[in-house]
Amino acid sequence: MQKKYFTIQEVARHFDVAPSLIRFWEKAFSGILQPNKNSKGARRYQTKDITQLRYIYTLVKEKGYSLAGARKVIQKHRRPLTITPADVVQRLQALRAFLVALKKEID
Repeated sequence: MQKKYFTIQEVARHFDVAPSLIRFWEKAFSGILQPNKNSKGARRYQTKDITQLRYIYTLVKEKGYSLAGARKVIQKHRRPLTITPADVVQRLQALRAFLVALKKEID
């Protein structure tokens, strides 16, 4: 059973960044990234929010886009995506890890 909600600390650890960067991206990409908040105002991220963060992280940290450039790329691809490019990369990495483990088992 998977968790439904994640705290900002858990999300920040997942991406190995400071929670303040997650909050900053939330403001910079306000139309895209909108986590739920509980009655005390603490952010509660769902899997869809983490998927969006992964896409932002890939564009900004890995590909070197500026925030404005990343916003343009995301808005260009705002059509209903069932899977983001970051999801494709993650799934391919998981598939590769599975195949490597399977090859070791066979050998």
